[in-house]
Amino acid sequence: MEHIFDKGVTVKNFVKFVWPSVLMMVVIALYYGFDSVFVANLVGETALASLSIAYPVQGIMWGVAVMLAAGSSAIVAIKMGEGNQKEADEKYTLICAVALVIGLIMTALCLIFMDTVIDFLGATAELESYCSEYLGILIWGFPAAFIGVLFEYFIRVDGNPGFTLFLYISGGVVHLALDYVLMGPLDMGLKGAAYANVAGLVTVMLAGGAYFIFADTKLKFVNFIFRETRLSFRKFTVDWKYIGHCFLNGSSEMVSESSAGIATFFFNLMAIRFAGETGVAAVSIVLNIFYFLTSVHLGYITGVSPLISYYYGAREYDKVNVFIRYSRWFTLVTSAASAVVCLVFAKYIVMLFERPGSELFDLALTGTRFLAIAVLFCGVNIFASGFFTAYGNGIISAAISMSRGLVMVITGIFLLGWLLEMTGIWLVPAFADAVTLVLSFVMFARYKGVYNYRII
Repeated sequence: MEHIFDKGVTVKNFVKFVWPSVLMMVVIALYYGFDSVFVANLVGETALASLSIAYPVQGIMWGVAVMLAAGSSAIVAIKMGEGNQKEADEKYTLICAVALVIGLIMTALCLIFMDTVIDFLGATAELESYCSEYLGILIWGFPAAFIGVLFEYFIRVDGNPGFTLFLYISGGVVHLALDYVLMGPLDMGLKGAAYANVAGLVTVMLAGGAYFIFADTKLKFVNFIFRETRLSFRKFTVDWKYIGHCFLNGSSEMVSESSAGIATFFFNLMAIRFAGETGVAAVSIVLNIFYFLTSVHLGYITGVSPLISYYYGAREYDKVNVFIRYSRWFTLVTSAASAVVCLVFAKYIVMLFERPGSELFDLALTGTRFLAIAVLFCGVNIFASGFFTAYGNGIISAAISMSRGLVMVITGIFLLGWLLEMTGIWLVPAFADAVTLVLSFVMFARYKGVYNYRII
């Protein structure tokens, strides 16, 4: 890792280190959001609704990938902070091999159980064909997604967060360019969106691989197949305890990503009940907007987590506390700004997906305005979850993530949906994050003596 804080923490150096991660997550959210914009405008409302139906599969895939990446990268960063570079290299290489195997297994399982999964997700007859053609192509990109996410996290641990921005800008450019070409001039419909998505994932993987092959990195692969090479390969053994620790430590991120997919499933069930396929399409629009707004917070904690892990491992608690102080101000300012965006610019954002005057537009507009409440609370919860992951406490991180992303969401969907129908559905994100906020503050207070930090 580049030791940019060895001479003290400055705002300039902190921003230099963290901003690429924030921008990277915003870029990711943008190109997935514009993916939906292209589908809505070039294919139609039904195709947009099918993306929402298929999203739980993607959510679970991303959940497992991020779990491995976040859980393992925090452990590796701590080892580097302790000065144990050899062990850090070994664990990095091992988790790359594990991720590839899991990605291949998930692709195989989806191929075998495709029809069963789509039926379970609640697709209508019309939506089913769209879901089948989309997922039938997308799942081939799962192994690339797993490796690409790992490279992203470990490049940041290596001390080069700026390159992670390049990864996703390059992937996003490829993704969106092919979206337009394949769904526009070539008129390939939803298949075009799937091929474009896979191409973006492969681009990220290749760019990340090129970094570790050609750049002068501190973090190295070790040898498990090849002879000694200039890439500094060394022998290593499979550490099952470490693999298990990665799963546990990254469980909060797994919950965050996967719960988004599971929550979307329940949103879709209720939306179909209250507003039919138009309701599902509206859910797709509103959740895309919500994920974009939360991407700022996700990017920030992704950027600051390796710093917390590294300097905690080095026992430099004063620097960690400075990072926490900066985090407090960042979270407050960005949360307020996101709320203003939802209230002031909701109409113009929804117009990207649908023209005014339709039932879909009116539903999505209402849902977007209700997001103003949710974004006031979600930043603290996202930071809290990533914060405890950085300390290697996956249990607390998972509890916070599961509360805001799954337990309170499902509770809210059935409780508020039953009471207020679609209005209740739009209130669910605010309900989930408001309840979870209490849990986050309780955990902050409980563990400050354990990890030697100051929140206030």
